[in-house]
Amino acid sequence: MNLDSNDREPQASHPDGKGVIYDRGTIKVVVFACLIIVLAVVLTGGISYSITRNAVVDKLKSRDLVYIIESISSKIDGRIERAKETSLILAKDPAIIEWVVSAEKDERLGEYAKAKITEIARKYDYSNAFIVSAVTNRYWAEGSKLIQVMSTIDPEAKWFYDALKSGKVVDLNIDYNNARQDTFVFLNALVSDGGHPVAVTGVGLSLKNIAQEFQRYKFGEKSNLWLVDSNGKIHLSDDYNHNGRYLNDFVPTLVFSQVIEDKDNTASTPKIIEYMDANGQTVDLAYQSTKSTDWKLVFQIPRNESIAILGNIKLNTMIASLIALILMIFVFYIVSHRIADPLKRALLITQEMEKQVIERTRELAEKNQKIIDSIDYAKRLQESILATSEELRTVLGRYFILWKPRDIVGGDFYWVRRIDADRSLVALADCTGHGVPGAFMTMAVNTILNHIVDQNFTEPADILAELNRRIKETLHRNNHSHMADDGLDIGICRIDNNKRLIFAGAKLPLYINRGNQVSIIKGDNRSVGYRRSKSDLKFTNHSWDIQAGDIFYLTTDGYIDQNGGEKDYPFGRKKLLQAIVEQGTKNLPQQEQAFEKVLSDYMGNETQRDDVTMVGFSLG
Repeated sequence: MNLDSNDREPQASHPDGKGVIYDRGTIKVVVFACLIIVLAVVLTGGISYSITRNAVVDKLKSRDLVYIIESISSKIDGRIERAKETSLILAKDPAIIEWVVSAEKDERLGEYAKAKITEIARKYDYSNAFIVSAVTNRYWAEGSKLIQVMSTIDPEAKWFYDALKSGKVVDLNIDYNNARQDTFVFLNALVSDGGHPVAVTGVGLSLKNIAQEFQRYKFGEKSNLWLVDSNGKIHLSDDYNHNGRYLNDFVPTLVFSQVIEDKDNTASTPKIIEYMDANGQTVDLAYQSTKSTDWKLVFQIPRNESIAILGNIKLNTMIASLIALILMIFVFYIVSHRIADPLKRALLITQEMEKQVIERTRELAEKNQKIIDSIDYAKRLQESILATSEELRTVLGRYFILWKPRDIVGGDFYWVRRIDADRSLVALADCTGHGVPGAFMTMAVNTILNHIVDQNFTEPADILAELNRRIKETLHRNNHSHMADDGLDIGICRIDNNKRLIFAGAKLPLYINRGNQVSIIKGDNRSVGYRRSKSDLKFTNHSWDIQAGDIFYLTTDGYIDQNGGEKDYPFGRKKLLQAIVEQGTKNLPQQEQAFEKVLSDYMGNETQRDDVTMVGFSLG
């Protein structure tokens, strides 16, 4: 009894016995683990912040600054190009030439000429329009106003005589007016009679409204957007107080020299400069030459303004890390205080599970990568069967292709084939399925189409009939025990010497825009290659005489079946016809982006339901 009592007594009477020592050891482990967590959180937060900062700076340099410069440059060049075209219209007007040659004696022609420049100035919102005769030296402006009689001794008339001597068809003269605080661009077109210059005509436009546009593209309180000439003089700015000053008033001399002396910079390649200002702050500067002048657009913004959002990200990251750290320490304390030995076992089990998870994750990652590599390879295979830009240009002339598979690869494809010197084929097909199965179907159909044409099938209707028969034979569609049922909808056109178009379709129609009137040639209401399709199906040829300006469109049903809008309805054929009319005045390469934007705006946040493909071309 005494021995048992003595055995139990040290456990009860010595609070610093083995149990407490064990607890202290656990606490040390927990403290060490907490320090590791603190270090991990700090490192993770720092690395994440650094990566985010670098990504924001890279986006600023590669996209945001370039977008601002290119957008403003496009606006300026667009206005100047339109003004050039207007000046040439005036210079080539036979009535104006005859009036000037007659020394302005024909009143009827004079009324026409004066009304013409007045109409142009008002209709196109130019600052002024003018005709200056080399016969009488009279300067006529809009509103039938005789401004002055030009003289060789008048310094303000020097531009007129310089324009006559230069022999340039169109001469551009840019002037900054301090009184109006505005920059004016004058387009002087030479009026010739039998190769002899008899007058100078043209228009003048103000760039002040573009200065107001600068405000829309500017971000940051201390950013600046300038239009400077070859000497560095600022002619246009979002801040009117900068107009008339020089670029080196705002940037270091080395940066000023690099911008002004850069003669190789073209309108399509904006350049970015990073430098330190007088306060030691990093500043980003982008510049680009305009197409129509030797002037440059310059955009400047302090780095701390462009990445100010990172301050909030940094603060939120620190708060989240601190909260996570406190929670982890609390959990560790509870675990270590209440669950001693089970914690060890749990750690061992956790380590084993982590090893298994890591191994399974690695295996899944490898399998997933193999699948992605296979799909990417399938994409390259599918793209290899599609017509190249050179083949499309040779067959279709002016064209656009909108090809948007729902997945990486899809079941839509377009196809062209030249039969002989005067005849060509173009087709658009929508095969069963999406993704890899659909892609393999497109490659099979493409191969069969080429074999059919190689065997001298040239009528679209005959090609579709033969395609139906061969697909059914190739894919064993006559075997009714087969569960799958694959086929396609297709529209095919034959172009004869760019004068006549023969169309046959299997559920796909052909849309034709002639003078904003859209005609629809419907295909036959049957598909190709399905098990239920008869082997002896016949299709119908439709003929269309091509006129200059006709635009032809083929599209799969993925476009009109896409849901969206307020009521989540399909896009529909009616909206498609409306889009064809609205976009028909644009160049065909621009129509690709326009049709894609129309569909994207309608989709909103909805996902793409089907492969979307549209082919547009014009042969006239």
